[in-house]
Amino acid sequence: MTEKLFYNDPYLYSFTCSVISAVEEKGLWKLELDRTAFYPEGGGQPADRGLLGGQEVVDVQKDKGHVFHYLKEKPSVDELKGEVDRIFRMDYMQQHTGQHILSAVLKRVAGAATVAVHQAEDYTSIEIDHSEFPAETIELIEDEANKLVCANHPVYCFLNGDIPISLFPLRRDTKFTEDVRLVQIGGESLENRKEALEDAAKALADDFESFSPGIKDLAACGGVHLKRTGEVGLIKFQKQEKVRGRLRLFWLIGNRAYRDYRTKSQLTDKIGEALSVPLSGIESEFNRFMGALGEEKKRNSDLLKEMASLKAEEIRGQNQSGKQVFLFDKADPSYFKQITIALSSFDNIHLCLLNISGGAGQWALISHKENTDFNVFRNDLLSLLDGKGGGKAPLWQGKIGKTEEIDVFADQFESAFS
Repeated sequence: MTEKLFYNDPYLYSFTCSVISAVEEKGLWKLELDRTAFYPEGGGQPADRGLLGGQEVVDVQKDKGHVFHYLKEKPSVDELKGEVDRIFRMDYMQQHTGQHILSAVLKRVAGAATVAVHQAEDYTSIEIDHSEFPAETIELIEDEANKLVCANHPVYCFLNGDIPISLFPLRRDTKFTEDVRLVQIGGESLENRKEALEDAAKALADDFESFSPGIKDLAACGGVHLKRTGEVGLIKFQKQEKVRGRLRLFWLIGNRAYRDYRTKSQLTDKIGEALSVPLSGIESEFNRFMGALGEEKKRNSDLLKEMASLKAEEIRGQNQSGKQVFLFDKADPSYFKQITIALSSFDNIHLCLLNISGGAGQWALISHKENTDFNVFRNDLLSLLDGKGGGKAPLWQGKIGKTEEIDVFADQFESAFS
């Protein structure tokens, strides 16, 4: 069994150890040590990063009380020095402790139970048993969570010992009964307080405050945590999405939230400077700009349709004089589409349009001829252009994948539909 130094001191980043066993497994060396400060993956928290014997630790996993470290090469000595990546460890301690704070507030403020948690590299998500939250509820949860952070409550981590797990007022039930690691936020630690827990149980107490004034959360958890909530720093809501009829809430916690604030602050400063308005005026100036942009887009769209209509009239005249294939060079795709729409509204049209741009492009066939069945020639013709698409009379259209045989396509089109 490995001595788990990360539980004794989660701020321990450097340690020495002895190799108990080293086995090659799937191209890596699997090491068990007599002691380790590397936290193994579990409880939604990724494995620690760092160096062991000067080598990068590829992975850390646990199995029935054993902790295994994976390296690319077998160490040449049995006595090793470990160096845990402190920035990575602190980041995930902030995520984990921050998540406990959020889950406690979600339960207290909104009656929402935490169903699942995921701690990713750039966010922490909490899935809850609610299907929707109004914006004001999210803001209240964020505010209450940051109040707990600022209050700098102590965080206790301990085993239930000989105290039945059923006596602890857990936020969420656990299936385990022995050697259950508990994380408590606020109040006086309930560790070894069997009599107080028994008295509270007899009094049918059902909330944290009845057990010990000041307790804000108590949950079973095998992760590593900060010593005080103030070290979390900041909690910021990011977004939400629905999953299987439940809400998944995304949060930025700790230094991640500060970095996000810094980035957005710098961005808004640049925007305000570019628009020559203070921060308070950015929104109104943005709305004015978007309104003007919408009007400009409408004018451009109308102009594009007018230009396309004129071009369609020109093509119509040429088509009636016998020309069947019309080639465009790097025409705007929207302009090309408007031309095809305009042409398809004319009677007595039978032609093919090709728009070539950088070895690819668009094609369109417009035909009002009776008994024109493009599908008969479709595969043979489109294969020349690596073309995709379809349609029905009078308009077929799609994309071009290659242009090397564009002249062959034009000749075969005229032959097929002459």
